[in-house]
Amino acid sequence: MCVPALAALATPATATALATTALVIQGVSAVGQAAAAVDVANKKNDAYVANAQSAKDAYFLKTRMSNQRLRQERIQALNKQMDADLKARKAGATALAAAAGSGVQGANVGQLIADFERSEGLYNDRIEQRMEQVQQQTEMQQLGYQSEAVSRINSQQPVGFAEAMFGVIEPIADFGLSYYDTTARFAALDSDFG
Repeated sequence: MCVPALAALATPATATALATTALVIQGVSAVGQAAAAVDVANKKNDAYVANAQSAKDAYFLKTRMSNQRLRQERIQALNKQMDADLKARKAGATALAAAAGSGVQGANVGQLIADFERSEGLYNDRIEQRMEQVQQQTEMQQLGYQSEAVSRINSQQPVGFAEAMFGVIEPIADFGLSYYDTTARFAALDSDFG
């Protein structure tokens, strides 16, 4: 019973129809693989763009925060300098008033006032040095933030045009070779049966 059914399948027309169906299925599969390769490339490129934007946002946020911290330090330093200046003036005025009230004049009073001013100058110098150190530290931190952002951006590379094209061309070329091979075989079979 099976022999006539097998014989019907063995005819060249049936074999050609089966091979054509297989080629169609392989062609549809190749198109699907090419579309999947394009989709993967698009997703990788979207992830790259999102990663780069996130790294830039983090860099700008950190830089903005460190600039804000530096501004606050400067304001605090200026307030300290103004307070020191005010205290030195008050102390100098008090010393002058006390000296004038007790009838003391001359070099001793001038030396006392000069000591107040020198003390204020030293204090202001220390504040300026501290501010320079804070400024340098902030600049170094910002370089670190920039380096971190660049490293984060470079950690994920976009899919290049050539790579994406190979992902599309490979399944289609594979199908083309299979198609050529199959049609060549059937041409040989037709010449054998013809």
